[in-house]
Amino acid sequence: MERSQQESSDGLVQLPLFPLNLVLFPGMDLPLHIFEERYKDMIGECLSQDSPFGVVLIKEGLEVGEAAEPERIGTSTRILRSELLDQGRMNIITKGERRFEIEEIAQRVPHVVGRVRFLVELEGEGCSELVPQINDEYVALVRNLTALTGGYTSRVEIPEDPVELSYAIAANLELEPHLRQSLLVTETAATRLGDLIPLLRQGNEVLRERVAKQNPFQGPRLN
Repeated sequence: MERSQQESSDGLVQLPLFPLNLVLFPGMDLPLHIFEERYKDMIGECLSQDSPFGVVLIKEGLEVGEAAEPERIGTSTRILRSELLDQGRMNIITKGERRFEIEEIAQRVPHVVGRVRFLVELEGEGCSELVPQINDEYVALVRNLTALTGGYTSRVEIPEDPVELSYAIAANLELEPHLRQSLLVTETAATRLGDLIPLLRQGNEVLRERVAKQNPFQGPRLN
């Protein structure tokens, strides 16, 4: 196991943290442009050790400047691709992996490091009833999002795992950061899916209106 992720006797690991004005869900892709010196060093260390870092929504403070106060629950993310630019700046593509809870801030300078506990994902009761209600709306969501870019997809892969499905839906809906954070904090997939059903229906209505305005002469597809 990487040095930065060695587990202590109390089950906690040290994880470098990146406070941002966004919420990352497990399985969600996140591109980032790295330009601050503290994050150049942090990301450089993660690249050299092939280790993850944590993304957390800012509770108080700003992305740039002094260390911001993060929310308690975040998501670890691993760097998939990186591009080195001039002056040490970087473009990176990351993918969210696991939720964690910050138990203690171990370091604030030059960048925030937390002692965190990774959270166990639970399906909860009632998923078998909720999933059929949400699958059609999820397919519509993916097709509406594709239509906004001028494309069309006849086949949509639906995650079989309720936990993965809940995060896939949450990641693709346009929601305010603090609402997204409440979905991330939710303990079970069943509760999250139940909360997502009205949000998903509302989101699809908005997307259908946007698609209609963008393509006013495009009739329904028959194949």
